[in-house]
Amino acid sequence: MTSLFKWYTVVSIISYTSEFDELAARIYNTPMIRIHPSVLSGTVQAPASKEMAQRLLFAASLPPTPTEIRNMPSCGDVETAADVLRRFGCRIKREGSSLTVEPFPKTNPAAVLSLDFGKSSTAAGLGMSTAAAYGFRANCRGSEQLTRQRMLPLTGKMALRGVTFSSFSLPLEMQGRLEGGSYVFDGSEGSGFPASIMSVLPLLLDPSRVEIEGRLIDPEILESEIRMLSHFGIRIESAGDRFEIPGRQIYESPGVLICENDWALSSLWIFAAALSAYRGSSVRVEGLQESSAQQYRNTGQIISLFSQDFSDISVDMSPAPELSCLAAAAAAFKGARAHLFGIPELRKRGIDRLQAMCSVLNGLGCEAVCGEDSITVTPAAPLNVPEDAVIDCMDDAWIFMSMALCCGIADRPYILRGERAAADIYESFLEDLESLGGVFETVKR
Repeated sequence: MTSLFKWYTVVSIISYTSEFDELAARIYNTPMIRIHPSVLSGTVQAPASKEMAQRLLFAASLPPTPTEIRNMPSCGDVETAADVLRRFGCRIKREGSSLTVEPFPKTNPAAVLSLDFGKSSTAAGLGMSTAAAYGFRANCRGSEQLTRQRMLPLTGKMALRGVTFSSFSLPLEMQGRLEGGSYVFDGSEGSGFPASIMSVLPLLLDPSRVEIEGRLIDPEILESEIRMLSHFGIRIESAGDRFEIPGRQIYESPGVLICENDWALSSLWIFAAALSAYRGSSVRVEGLQESSAQQYRNTGQIISLFSQDFSDISVDMSPAPELSCLAAAAAAFKGARAHLFGIPELRKRGIDRLQAMCSVLNGLGCEAVCGEDSITVTPAAPLNVPEDAVIDCMDDAWIFMSMALCCGIADRPYILRGERAAADIYESFLEDLESLGGVFETVKR
């Protein structure tokens, strides 16, 4: 058996203490895979959008009649959303990639709902908003990672409009019925929570207004939300950063809807192929909707910058923040300096993804520093990762996928820990990687 110390090369130097025992147990109990240098080429089907899938599920729970949603992913976050809706009283049936949602009764299905949002902030925002709209009492919890995420931008607004909370972050207990009125959100916090509250405001007796103060970092989420709600007969009038929402609206089932495929996850494949195009890598992604409102449909310019033989690059990553992990890793492997900025939202998730990425790269002997909205990578030379070095991906899907896709520019095998995280948002990631020529195997313990 390969020694534990060889597995843990470059991650850290460990003294033999009780902490070492805990670390060893964590390593042995967590799946690992060995990634080999590979040239990715071929065609891959775009994965369905887990963000849109969760929003469709909650919208489908509100009309009086069932809705069939096709092209639904079976990733962890979507299953979490479905489980939350079952707690409300929905009956959800899966047949292949289709889910049929039978709405929940609009009277309290239990004295107190017990809602577990897992790692999904989208399910948390939608679940709490839905409970508040109907005045349901609920005990809400989530994973350790989700409990670190700020919920105050949502719970604080609802607390001003009829809902009481035992805490403004998870875990919490909530009760009271949401009221119409003015809801003002900070644009730097993103569109996730405004979109969640927007989904239930049409149900209230009084009209409401949602306003965004400052620059909204991801306006496409709100645009997608409004477009999706229109399929259920919901009317929202927008005027710049202000959205007028009439009350007393009724959700109507469209019968059948198709979940869009995901531009963000698909962009990973295009980005990875561009990084190693000089080695013959070429990947085509099929099934993307050109008319989509998704933010990542306009990542071509950013990807083209990294397809060059760069040595020092500064890029505004605000159009595609989640690609920053792959961009930072690529710079480290290439031995290039990269300053990636315009991504403050990556520091506000359940995991501070910028700090986590810095920790990963610094552990590999690279110099990486975080700013308030940036990450700067300054390697002295191309990353010289010892063979079979273990890279701890912090149980984060985007970090894991980014490090895996560096196989195209790596010169020796390395080991990744935390591949289960990818299944939370992209269940078939490793299967698609293999179909494009990626080579990896599970590390035996």
